[in-house]
Amino acid sequence: MHGRFAAALAWGGMAAVIAACSSGKDAGARADSARADSAAAAVTPSVDSAAPAAGAAAASGGGTLSSDITAAENAWRIAVTGGDTVELGRITATGFTMVGKTGPASTVTRATLMKQVSQGMLQADSSSASNVTVNGSGDSATADLTFFWHVSRMGKPAKAETMQVTDTWVKRDGRWQLVSRKEK
Repeated sequence: MHGRFAAALAWGGMAAVIAACSSGKDAGARADSARADSAAAAVTPSVDSAAPAAGAAAASGGGTLSSDITAAENAWRIAVTGGDTVELGRITATGFTMVGKTGPASTVTRATLMKQVSQGMLQADSSSASNVTVNGSGDSATADLTFFWHVSRMGKPAKAETMQVTDTWVKRDGRWQLVSRKEK
């Protein structure tokens, strides 16, 4: 019982840190994140006494690879959904690219993403990441996941989109940065 409580407390602290980093117009994203963090805390194994420490360590940047990347995925998701270009600038690597299903024709660069978000051409009111599988070691990792968001592009009515993606992450200067996102 104590282990589950500590894990829930650690995940709640991480949610507070992530929410504090996002912009003021993302209340829906913060609510989505809190729900995702609560669900993750409910399934966090409590058998290992290090599990609560891992959750707390992830919030400070020293957790397990899987928890670090999951936290980074949530921070990225909240920044995009909340329109927080400052956080997007920190999370995405300089050469970041996002490749859609059609390949090069659908590639979005970091500069394009930042422009679309800052000018309101890309707006999402909710998002979630699920089925996250992390692979890697040291300072590089990939995350295969299902990404959902309710998004509006170029002023068109918002629509729900679900996609399978592979994100590539690298650790630079002590923090994880998203190098690429590729839709499958």
